[in-house]
Amino acid sequence: MPLLVAAAGAQALSLEPLGRYDTGLIQAGQGTAGETAALRGDRLYVTNADDVSLDIVDVSNPAQPYLLRRVPLAAYGGSVTSVAVSSKNLIAVAVAAVTKTDPGSVVFLTPAGQVIRTATVGALPDMVTFTPDGKRLLVANEGEPDCYGAGCTDPEGTVSIIRVVPMLPQLPVQTVDFGGVAMPDGVRIFGPGATPAQDVEPEYITIDPTGARAFVTLQENNAIAEIDIRTARVTGIRALGFKDFDPAPVVESFEVTGLPGIGATAAGQALSLGGFSGLFYEGKTDDGKLKFVTHTDRGPNGEPTGSLRPFLLPDFSPRIVRLELDRTTGQVEVTGQVALRLPDGSALTGLPNTAIAGATASTPYNDEVPVDLHGNVLSTDPLGADLEGVVVDANGHFWMADEYRPAIYHFDREGLLIERLVPIGTAAAAGAPADTFGTEVLPAVLAQRRQNRGFEAIAVQDGKVYAFVQSPLRNPATLANGALNAMRNIRVVEFDPATQATRQFMYVMDNPAPLNADDSIADKIGDAVAMPGGGFLVVERDDDAVPADPAAQITKKVYAFSLTGATDITDKDVLYDLDQMSTSELAAVGVTPLAKVLHVDLASAGYDTVQKVEGLAYIDANTLAVINDNDFGVAGISIDTATGTFVLLPDYQPEPTLLGIVSTSGLDASDRDNLVNIRNWPVYGMYQPDAVASFTAGDRTYLITANEGDARDYDGFAEEVRARSVRSSYPAAIQPVLNDNLQLGRLTVTRAPPGGDYSRPYVFGTRSFSIWDAASGDQVWDSGAELEARTAAAVPRNFNSNNDENTFDDRSDNKGPEPEGVAVGTVAGRSYAFVGLERIGGVMVYDVTDPAAPDFVDYVNPRSFDGEAVGPDSGPEVVRFIEAKDSPTGTPMLVVANEITGTVSLWRLTPSAP
Repeated sequence: MPLLVAAAGAQALSLEPLGRYDTGLIQAGQGTAGETAALRGDRLYVTNADDVSLDIVDVSNPAQPYLLRRVPLAAYGGSVTSVAVSSKNLIAVAVAAVTKTDPGSVVFLTPAGQVIRTATVGALPDMVTFTPDGKRLLVANEGEPDCYGAGCTDPEGTVSIIRVVPMLPQLPVQTVDFGGVAMPDGVRIFGPGATPAQDVEPEYITIDPTGARAFVTLQENNAIAEIDIRTARVTGIRALGFKDFDPAPVVESFEVTGLPGIGATAAGQALSLGGFSGLFYEGKTDDGKLKFVTHTDRGPNGEPTGSLRPFLLPDFSPRIVRLELDRTTGQVEVTGQVALRLPDGSALTGLPNTAIAGATASTPYNDEVPVDLHGNVLSTDPLGADLEGVVVDANGHFWMADEYRPAIYHFDREGLLIERLVPIGTAAAAGAPADTFGTEVLPAVLAQRRQNRGFEAIAVQDGKVYAFVQSPLRNPATLANGALNAMRNIRVVEFDPATQATRQFMYVMDNPAPLNADDSIADKIGDAVAMPGGGFLVVERDDDAVPADPAAQITKKVYAFSLTGATDITDKDVLYDLDQMSTSELAAVGVTPLAKVLHVDLASAGYDTVQKVEGLAYIDANTLAVINDNDFGVAGISIDTATGTFVLLPDYQPEPTLLGIVSTSGLDASDRDNLVNIRNWPVYGMYQPDAVASFTAGDRTYLITANEGDARDYDGFAEEVRARSVRSSYPAAIQPVLNDNLQLGRLTVTRAPPGGDYSRPYVFGTRSFSIWDAASGDQVWDSGAELEARTAAAVPRNFNSNNDENTFDDRSDNKGPEPEGVAVGTVAGRSYAFVGLERIGGVMVYDVTDPAAPDFVDYVNPRSFDGEAVGPDSGPEVVRFIEAKDSPTGTPMLVVANEITGTVSLWRLTPSAP
C-alpha cells in the first residue's frame, strides 16, 4: 500500500491526495516523462523529456485528470527540460538542442498548446520561471560540457532574460554571463581547463517577491548567484561553505529525583527505589513528555564475601517502573510501578535459584549463597530473578533478561509471569524435577556464564527475542576470572517464541587494555536495543566515572551491528572453545563474528559521571536514551552482622540516577553495514543545492535550498570516487575508517576537494535543506540529520532506498534521501516549505514562518514499498506550490512531478487546528 506518514502530535497543515496524472510513457518504455510540471487554473502542463513533448491535462476535477493534448516539440530540439506558466496564461517550455552544447530554445505556447513563437537561449536550458508580473522569463542555461580534453566542447553557463512582449515576433533576449565576475573563495572552479565562465553551471532560479532580483543555484560550484533582473547583471556570487558532519554528540542528563521508598531492613533502615537495569522507550504523552519503561534488578544487596551475597531486603520483589521526562522543565517523574508476579499471583523475588551441593563459583548452573544482614543463609527461589533488560512487544507484554541462569522471562502487561526460559540441563544439574527453574530450551553452554553475569540485555525484532550475555562465558568451566577479564567474545542468543528454536552469534567486545591499575576493564555489555528496519545497538561499558577517574580512562560506547554475514555457532559449540578465541582463530574454524560499527561514545558525549550504564533505548534515528544502575545507593557499605545494620563506606558517595538523552547527528555513510547508523563522521558536505525558493518573513527575504549535491562525470574527468580508494591522501588518523566498508570505505566523495583540502573527504550534498538570509547570504537554519532520521522512522525497512527499486540502505553511501525539489507557500497566514526527496520519495513539510526555528509538520510519501513495485509515485523531481487563486479547487495545492513513474500527484493543502 502507498505510504502516508503523518507527523507525531499536532499539525498545522494537512495534505490530502486529490488525484494523479500518469503520462503513460514510462510503461511504454519511451524514456523520461513527468519530470517537471506547472499548473494554473484547470490546466496542468507536464514535460516529457525523451519523448520531446508537452502534455496538456484537464484537472478541473483533480480526482480524474485527463489528457487534452500531447504537443510534439521535437522540431525545436532534442529534450524538454522545464515548463512554466505565467500570470498571463502564457506557457514557456525549455528545449535543449539535439547536441546539448549548442544553444537551446524556449518555446512559447497558448494554454491550448498552439506554438506562438520561440527564443534562442544558452546551452542546455535547465529551468524556466516567470517574474511575478509575467513580463519576463528567466532561463537557467546549465552549459554542461560534452567531455574534457582535446576536441571537447565546454559552453559557458548563462542565464537568459526574455522580455515577453506580446506583439513582437522575435522576443528580446538578454544573456547574463559570468565572464569577469569575481569568484569569491569557496566557489568551486575545477573543470579541467575550464574558465570560470565555462565552469559555472546555473541549475535553478527563484525570483524574489518584488520581481527585482533573481537567485540562481550554481550546483556543482556550491554557490548561489544574485542577478539584477532590470540590468541583467550578476551582482554577486556567494559561496555556501561546507557542512561539518563530525559534530560532537551531546548528552542531556536529567536526574531522577523523588524516588519512592521500597521498604526498610529488619533493623529499620529505609531504602529507596533504584537499581534500574534496563530501558525501553514507549513514545510521547499528548503534552510531549517522553515515556520510558525501566525496572529494578534483584534488589538492594551488598558486595559478596566469598560466595555469600547479603540481601538487604530479602523479600524485595523486582518490578517494572514507568518514567516520564518533561524536557522543558527537566523533571523525571515515576508514573507507575508494575509488581512482577509468578503464575499463581504470588510475588516474584530477587533471590538466587540454585544451591548445588559441593559446587563453587565456577560450577555451571550454581548461584551465590544469599544471606541476610545477620549472615543467616536464606532460602533460594527457583524462579527468582536478577533482571537486567526489558523490551515491550506489540502486545504490551514484557520480555526481560536475567543474569542468574541466564534466563528469558515473559510477563503479560499486568506483570504476571507467562514463561521463564532457561538453559537445557538446569534442573538435572541441581537435582531438581524437570522445569523447576523454567522451560529448558536455551543452549546448555550458557550455563557456563560467570556468576551473576548471565543475560544483561534483551531485544525483540521481527517476532524473535535476542538476549545478550554480559561477559565471556567461563568455557571451559575451569577458566579463572583473571583470564576471563581479558576475553572479548560474548554470545548473542536468538530465540524464536513460535518454534522455540535458537541460534547463537559471537559479538567481539573492544575490551581495551587498562591504562593503569585503577582502570576497570570494559568487559561488560550494558544493554541493547533493536532498531527499526534491522540491526541492533549495544553498550560496551566499564565501571569508571568522573570525577573519581580521569576522562581518558572511561569506556562507555554504543555500537551498531546487524546479523548479516555472521555465523550461527550452534553446531560449532561441540567442537571448539569459541569463547576464548581470537578473531583470527575464529576465522580459522569458520566463524564470522557480528560486524560492529561505533555509533556514539557516551563518555566523550558527556555521559561520564556514572559507573554502570545499564539501560539503552531507541527514540529515533539520531536520538537515544540511557540510564544508569545506582545499586539502590548501597554499592559501598559496611555491614554489622551483629546488629543487622549497615553504614556507607567513607569513600563511597551514592550515585544519582541519571536519565540521559543522547543526540547524535551527521549521516549514514555506508550501504554495507545493513543499518540505520546516523552518526558523526570526519567528512565535510558541499551544499550544492538543486532547487531554490524564496519567501519573506517580516521585512526580510529568505532563500530555501534543497541540498541535493551533484558530481561531474565526463570523459576526461570523473569526479566521483570511493573514499577507500583515495584513503592514502588523507591523514593517518582517519585512514582506518576510510579503509572500512562498514564505515567510510564506500562513501562517494570528490577527487577534487575544494581548495585542494585533504584534511577530510568532501561528499556531494548535505542530505538537508537550508534557509539563508537573501541579503547577507548567512545560513539561518539547516535541517541537519532530520531528513534521514524522519525517513528512517517512517520507512525503516526501506531506509535510504533508491527510487527505482525497493531496497534497504542502498543510498547511504551516496547522498542518502537526496533532497532535490523545494517550494514555499503561504496557507492561512503561515509559510510552509515543501521538500521533495528524489530517492526515498515523498515530500517533507515544514512550517518556516519563523525562518530561524522551523517546525516539522508532515511527511507524505505515496510510493509503494510492497514487492518490487515502486509506484504509484516515485522519484519526485519538481515540487510546485499553487496558490488558491490559481487552483482548480479554489484552495492551495501542491503539485509533485515524479520522474521515475512518469506521474504528477496533486494534493490539497488545508490548515488544521493545532
